[in-house]
Amino acid sequence: MKKSPDEYRVGQVVISKRGKDVGHIYVIAGFLAKNRLALVDTKHFSVSRPKSKNPRHIQTTRRFLDAETMASIEKGREIDHEELRRFLRTSEESV
Repeated sequence: MKKSPDEYRVGQVVISKRGKDVGHIYVIAGFLAKNRLALVDTKHFSVSRPKSKNPRHIQTTRRFLDAETMASIEKGREIDHEELRRFLRTSEESV
């Protein structure tokens, strides 16, 4: 079943289903051309250099960043990487 772009939100936690990064947890930082998602994880991909990923290759979760951090991402500002790492670590434990 194909998901529409409306099903994805900035700040939503997602899990990679395909590629070298299977099982890796990311946060959606935005939307790119050609139906691609911009993903961040603080280890390899930041807000200024996000990973481009096909939406069909990710699994969505019900977890979201807090409103303040999501607003920073939407504005393209760098976020506190340590805070995001802690959030992603707790997301890994709950998945």
